[in-house]
This record gives sequence, C-alpha cells and structure tokens, in this order.
Amino acid sequence: MATWQFRPINPNENSGTSTVDDNFANEERTSVEILVRETLQNPLDARNDDDVVEVKYNIVNVDRTDSEFLSTIFSEKALLHFESGKLIKDKSLPKIIPFLVIEDFGTSGLEGTFSDSSIDGHAENWNAFWFREGEGAKPTKSNGGAGQGKITLYAASEIRSLIALTRRHSDDKELLFGCCRFKQNYKILGESSRWAKEARWGAIENPDIQATPLEDKPLIAKLKLELNLSRGDRPGTSFLVPMPFGITLDNICKAVIDEFFFPIRRGRLKVTVGEKILDASTVSSAAKSLGPSARHTPAYRDFLEKLIETQLKITPTATALAGWNLTSKLANSSFTHENLESLRKSFENSELLSVDFPLKIRKKGCDPTLGKFRVILRQEQDSDSSEELFIRQDLSIDGEKRLKGSRRTQPVFALTFIDDMELSAFLTSAEEPTHRTWNASRPKVKALYDGTSQLLNAVRNAALRLVEFLTPAGRRDNTALALYFADPNSVQDKPKRGPDGKKTPLPPILPGEINIDIPAPKPKSIKFMSLVDGFSIATVPDEMQKKSLPLSVEIKTAYATTLGDPFKQWDAADFWLNDDKNFLIDSYSVENISRDGNVVRFEICSPDASFSLRGFDENRKVEVQINYREHEDAQDIEND
Repeated sequence: MATWQFRPINPNENSGTSTVDDNFANEERTSVEILVRETLQNPLDARNDDDVVEVKYNIVNVDRTDSEFLSTIFSEKALLHFESGKLIKDKSLPKIIPFLVIEDFGTSGLEGTFSDSSIDGHAENWNAFWFREGEGAKPTKSNGGAGQGKITLYAASEIRSLIALTRRHSDDKELLFGCCRFKQNYKILGESSRWAKEARWGAIENPDIQATPLEDKPLIAKLKLELNLSRGDRPGTSFLVPMPFGITLDNICKAVIDEFFFPIRRGRLKVTVGEKILDASTVSSAAKSLGPSARHTPAYRDFLEKLIETQLKITPTATALAGWNLTSKLANSSFTHENLESLRKSFENSELLSVDFPLKIRKKGCDPTLGKFRVILRQEQDSDSSEELFIRQDLSIDGEKRLKGSRRTQPVFALTFIDDMELSAFLTSAEEPTHRTWNASRPKVKALYDGTSQLLNAVRNAALRLVEFLTPAGRRDNTALALYFADPNSVQDKPKRGPDGKKTPLPPILPGEINIDIPAPKPKSIKFMSLVDGFSIATVPDEMQKKSLPLSVEIKTAYATTLGDPFKQWDAADFWLNDDKNFLIDSYSVENISRDGNVVRFEICSPDASFSLRGFDENRKVEVQINYREHEDAQDIEND
C-alpha cells in the first residue's frame, strides 16, 4: 500500500533551511525556463544510443474524491505534516487537483539499486536522484553532474512534492516513488519532535526502514489512467508535479523553443507540449511565431539552421595546430598556409567557416588525453550586433558571453560546439549548478583536473580569438563625442536669438573656460520611494504613455553588504518574499504578481500604476534593483 514516510530527526542533527534552492535564486531566467532546462537536459543525458529523445509536457486535472492514488498523497496524516511544514494553510483542499506531467521516452529510466540507498556509483541513478544532494551519478557525457537541478521540480509544486513512475531499460521494472522537500525542519503543534525536511512516499511507512518504491501493478495501472500517461511499455520516466503554480502550457512551449531550439532542430529531441509538437520540422515556424519575444533573433536562428545542415559533421575549414592555446592571441603560425588562406577568404566573403581546436586534458593521476571542439562563425554585415552561443552536447551554455569584449567593429555570429566526450566531462565538472556558466574554481573540477583555468579559458575564448585574428583592427573615432564636448581652442561666433527674436551678445569666454551643451538626462518612467520597512514605486504617467503596455517589471531585493554584490549574497535566511503574511504588497493597476525568493515580478497595465512592498527589517538597508521592459520590444530594457 502506498504511504508517506515522515521521519523525526535525531536530536544531534542540524536543522534549518535548504541551501540548494539558493543556487537558482539569482538565475536570469524565469522559474518555468529553469524547470524546462532541467527536465530536458536530464533526458538528453540518459539517451539510449543515438535515439531521438521524446519529452511530453501536459497539465492534467484529477478528481480527489474519486482517486485511490490521491487518497494516499493527501491522507489525513500527510495534510497534518503539510500544514505544520507551512506548505498549505489548512487541511481544506480543492476537489480538483492539477498535475504537471513530464514524460520522457527513448531514455533508460532511473537505473541502479533501489533497495539500499548507501550504494554509490556511475550507474546508481536511482539513489543519486532520490537520496543524493550536490552530486550526480550520471556518465561522463552528462550535461549535469551536480545533482541539484531536481530541486526545480519540487519548487514547481505548491506542496514541494514530486512523484515519479520510471520504467527501466535494464530490467523492464516499473517503480513508483515520491518525495516531499519541505523548506525547513518543522514541528507539529503540541509536539516537541522536529521532523526531517525530506519525506518519502512509497511502500514503507516505518521511518527506521529503508524507503522503497511501489511495484503495485493495479495501482500503477490506475495511476496511468487517471493522469492520462503515455508511458505504456516504453522505458523512461514520468514525473508528476502536484499542484503546480505559475506554470502554463504556453510559457512551457516558449521556454522549450528558447532553451532547446538547437537540439530540436538538429533532430535529437522531440517535445510535445499539450497538443503542440516541436520537432525538427516544426520548431523553426514555432520560433518565428514568437516574434520579438523569442530568445534569439531570426537572423541568428537562420545561422544555427544553416550550420546544423552543413557544418557539424563535415571536415572543418581549418584545424588549429598544437600549441595554439599557449598564447593569448592566435597567429599565422597557428594554422597551415592552406588553412589560413581558406579561413580568410571565407571570412571576407561572409561565408560559414569552421575551425577545430585540439586540446590536451590533464586528469589527475592519468596520462593527458586529447580532446577537441569546433568553432563555427560567419561575418554579419547586416546585423546590428554580434551573437554567440556555446553548445555542449545539446545543452546551451548561454551565460558565457565573450564576443562582447571584441574590439573589432564588424558584427559576427558564432557557435562554439563541444561534442567530445573527454572535454565535455571536464566542462560538466566546471559548470555552475544553473548550467549557464563555467567556473574553473569549482571544487569538483579542481579535484579531478590539473590546469583548469588554462583549459577553460582556451574553450571560452576561442571564438573571440578567432574573430580578433581574422578581422582587421578597428580605428579609434576621435570625433565621436564632438557633438557634446566643444573644441577648447574654437571660438563660438554665432550668437543665439532670445525669446524676443533679437540676437543676444555672446558671453565672453574666459581663459581655460569651455562652453559645453550637455544633453538633459533621459526621463525615467518609474519613480522610486523609500519606506521605513520597504519601498514603493509609481509610474510617471506622461512617460508611461509613450510605452507599449503592459510593462513587465522584475524587482530584485537584498540587504546591503559591506563587500561584494548584495544580490548574489542574498540568502533565504535573510528574508523570503514568498511569505505573504510578513511581506505585504499593495498595488494599483498591476497584474500577475509573483514572488520568488528575493524577487517579485508583475505587469504594469496602465500609465497610472503603483506598487509597494513592506516587511523588511527596519534596522537594515535594503538594496533594490528594478528592471522593466515592454512586451512588444523585448530589447527595450531599462534598469534602475
């Protein structure tokens, strides 16, 4: 029988809040985008051979009064713990419970031992997913070895719970299991015991016995029927997120296109969102339908499509010679004469060109191995700015922006493509938990490899070095600011006319004095006001009428720090804006308000709107960062 296993903690155990959530707190992505990244990159990791991975997203409503499955999830005992742990306000729940259903196919399922949580190893994916934090058990080709992304599944649920049905490729077993991740340890009213942050849902109720999954075929069959699962007999995993909040099929679809356009267009991934199918034949038109709200410009998507068709499997235009990475700049000696001529000709003609860069990878205690990666680029004369992307085994590492540091004037489109197993394993170890940037000082990569900084810099700067090498140096424009800063040696000889139309004499220019006509500052669309325990903002109607409403607003908050970026140092222990009892919001003409840790987001719907947030410590200074943009022009971003 299915049941929850709640565990009272030992008096010697520490208690407090989970710190894993904080790794995603400053992510420059919405919660839906983070969820999509994590739930698609994991199936790509678990691909069987070269099969196309298929993932389905759906939202299904289940009647709680007529469901054996839900009666075990929301038993009286479970509701008592959910209420005590502040996951629900009271024990009254709606009759209809929505579920976000995420199913993957063409994968191996959660393999490994499921009856002994102490067993570790590369094949122990079951234990790594359900019983590990901060580590992974995936193979070296893995896109995510930190083992932290699964927290996004729990965070997507109002009751921070996740149920999963996995069918394993190795033994065809179907296993049903679940877990609740409370925000912190908690007490039940009238009791002295503290309860663990993790509660398991499975076949065992006794907390002194290893929690194990259900293999109850009749229950699993009913579950598949109630939640309209497509699992059938195919290997893979169906993730069930009860009571999702802030998630719609439309914003899932947009996030899939923005985050995984490349592997879908490449034919490695197929995603179904509700009734909408995104595959190699449909994703281009779907991306086009997003208009200016899409992550990448139409021109850059066209660049990606062309290189997918022509550049990934062919012989490159050139291969850099050994030692190319030993200097800060590429030189003629980095290529053969023939390669050099081909590169320059292709670049000058704005044609696609590709370069393979070999690298030595030094793993501790092992002989050096040779890895390589490919840079593909094209000069873009009609573009306003350069665009670039790093793709490592179908996962976009889009936080690495290097071309913006180029001193060359001609825009360029570039892709750094890493498909080599050894190099991918190194970069996986160097990835931040959000999988958007690399860090050569991560403990895992430092423990496994030598020369981490040099190796990582070689990869992340290769496209920039190639562009700098192939593009003629730009010239400094000494007249760029002449409009605002007059020549001190010049004499103003044209008198201005006054209000009456008569010419007024010019004031004398004293020695060393310069007449400068500095333009007025750009008026702000939003006014900010400090309060004793918070802040308020109000629109400037005259300026707001020039905008295309609604206006998307994101406000980040943090207590001021003596050193460093306070927003990066924010900790959930400082404050938690999701606590609507202590952090009070008052608004006018504002819609779609959402709270996320230290961030609040909403939409301004009229030229005359206001918003206030109160509840901060009156004895501490609060730093506030306001970002807002128009819906019709995603590039029109302003910061305060």
